[in-house]
Amino acid sequence: MSNARVSWGWIAICALVLAGCGQREPAADKAPAQSAATTNGVNDKLVMAAALVALPPPGVTAASLPEPESEGSKFLAEFCTGCHNLPSPTIHSATDWPSVARRMWLRMDLLPPDASIKIPTIQQRQAILNYLLNNALKVSNTTLPDGAGRATFSEICSRCHALPDPKNHSAADWPAVVMRMSDRMYQMKVDRPTPAQTQEIIAYLNKVSGGRTKQAPAAPAKE
Repeated sequence: MSNARVSWGWIAICALVLAGCGQREPAADKAPAQSAATTNGVNDKLVMAAALVALPPPGVTAASLPEPESEGSKFLAEFCTGCHNLPSPTIHSATDWPSVARRMWLRMDLLPPDASIKIPTIQQRQAILNYLLNNALKVSNTTLPDGAGRATFSEICSRCHALPDPKNHSAADWPAVVMRMSDRMYQMKVDRPTPAQTQEIIAYLNKVSGGRTKQAPAAPAKE
């Protein structure tokens, strides 16, 4: 399936699946009149806004995924773009992916048939999960190395996910990775590091990854 944008109607359907879970239909003689802006008493615009905040950010393509020719990568691009942007395997750690994937599959199973969303088989789901686990965010399982910037790195980067292993990237790659994470923090309305903190984090990661300190571009100002 192509990574095409999904209409607001289908985003609303995907978002409202959970909103309606566990709610019983009111009795016909007691059902209140509902405006076009609500479904089962839930404000449609608020549900869609909440769903969009939680969706993966844009920018990931099938070609940019790790091991793009693997079965798991192809299934991820085929089934996960029916309702939202293509997620990167590194947005969650291997500890978190099983529960995240299960939650997505439960939602897909509750979608109405006329939504025309492709549902993966059990075997395809297992292939997707194995792919996500193998390419998940690698977290630091040991005490972070000492050095200036360690506390800032720990405090800032743990706002959204488990702390990554500093050796996940080379010294040459860390500046771009840190800036990309800063952009995502802005999209998710999470307080981003200041330019000084960004420089401190990158200098620390360059040092503990065994590389040479590299100047980072200034973080874009918040709007």
